[in-house]
Amino acid sequence: MKKALLRVATSAAALTILFATPIQTAVLAQDDIIATIGEKQITKEDFYQEMKAYYGNSTLRTLILESVLEQSVEDSAANLAAAEEEVALQVEQSGGEEVFTQLLAYQSLGSIEEFTHQIYVSLMLEEVVSREVDTSDEAIQTYYDNEYSPTMEAQHILVETEEEALAAIERINGGEEFDAIAQELSLDSSASNGGLLSPFTTGQMVTEFEEAVKAQANGEVTQTPVQSQYGYHVIKTLDNGEKAPLADIKEEVTNLYIESKLADSNFSYTVIGKLLESADVQINDEDLKLAIQDLIDLANQPVEEAATEEATTEETTTEETTEESSEEVTEETTEDAE
Repeated sequence: MKKALLRVATSAAALTILFATPIQTAVLAQDDIIATIGEKQITKEDFYQEMKAYYGNSTLRTLILESVLEQSVEDSAANLAAAEEEVALQVEQSGGEEVFTQLLAYQSLGSIEEFTHQIYVSLMLEEVVSREVDTSDEAIQTYYDNEYSPTMEAQHILVETEEEALAAIERINGGEEFDAIAQELSLDSSASNGGLLSPFTTGQMVTEFEEAVKAQANGEVTQTPVQSQYGYHVIKTLDNGEKAPLADIKEEVTNLYIESKLADSNFSYTVIGKLLESADVQINDEDLKLAIQDLIDLANQPVEEAATEEATTEETTTEETTEESSEEVTEETTEDAE
């Protein structure tokens, strides 16, 4: 749509200049009419004004932001190449262009070309926002102390009764493989995979399950069945999520910290607002003067006020991608635990 609007805007501007010449006006008058309904005529100017009224601010906002991002990244061409490579890989993994096109349509993500453009903008946004993240030792230490939560991993066997769970534990203690018993007995969808669950973090599993995983050493199997709302679990802890010293995992913690800032839309909006402000954007159309003003205002507000304003921002700063839709760990692990 934004490309169509650009074409409309260009045509309207060209016609304004050409109408100054009477001879050319007669030639172009018919071209200026894009639809006729009886005696009613719809001109390009009518169309442009209607589109501007409904989509003008959001379209101009997107165009300005993309232009500012392209001027702010180190190599926009490299970002475009990376986006094309990423989409090509997704097309291959999905089974070809036809299947991938259907997936995009199902999620209302447009064509492959449009989706590639979304990824391109997302990569540029990620680059400029990442540069503004405070990765000092103090910031990383604060994140590690207050927010960092290691992932946990476990296998489990879910049965209906305590007796069944005790019998499974006895078989495991007798030397039978946990995986084989899970495949045979477990009522959970993870049974086919030997009861193996996707990695999870604090709060993603029911409390009883999570506490049992944390209470065991890695490699241990529960000797008492763990009861939850879903039945009785026999749990083998693969990784109990115990925090390693920061010095040993600093790179991992730093990457997670940066990811958390990228996911913080308030932080991203503030970075974007500052970029727009420094770019000295001039909007000449009075009707579209406020297209980016809310983002600039966010950049100049205290963090607490900006967080409140974020909730009322009428349009997202860029077309959102759905890379994250390929893996939703929270949903997946919760289903597995059920």
